[in-house]
Amino acid sequence: MHMLQEEAELNEIVSLVGYDALSEKDQLKLESAKSIREDYLQQNAFHEMDSYTSIEKQYKLLELVLNFNDEANKALNEGVYLKKILALSVRDQIARAKYTSEDNLSQLKNINEQIVRDVAALIKEEVDTDA
Repeated sequence: MHMLQEEAELNEIVSLVGYDALSEKDQLKLESAKSIREDYLQQNAFHEMDSYTSIEKQYKLLELVLNFNDEANKALNEGVYLKKILALSVRDQIARAKYTSEDNLSQLKNINEQIVRDVAALIKEEVDTDA
């Protein structure tokens, strides 16, 4: 809820001065809140896998979005540009995760692990570039 409230405040700023005027951390907050809204809260009642979701799956889906946000913040703190973070293919996997069947929730754990690996690779790349 806090992230969605911050999104509303940041959207007011964006409407006045533009998206590019925000810091990369604030831009990440907007992207993460957008992911919560679109990848977690929106439901497709006509899709077999998304019309009903168990509490366990809901928890794991939200965990994906929040884990990406946490890992992305770590990368920003290490000097990785937001553009590189947002270009990670794992973001597409997060968006499609709600279509994972209830029988295959272990796949969500794999996506979480992929988030950590992909962001760690970006951080390593940044550190190697600076050296």
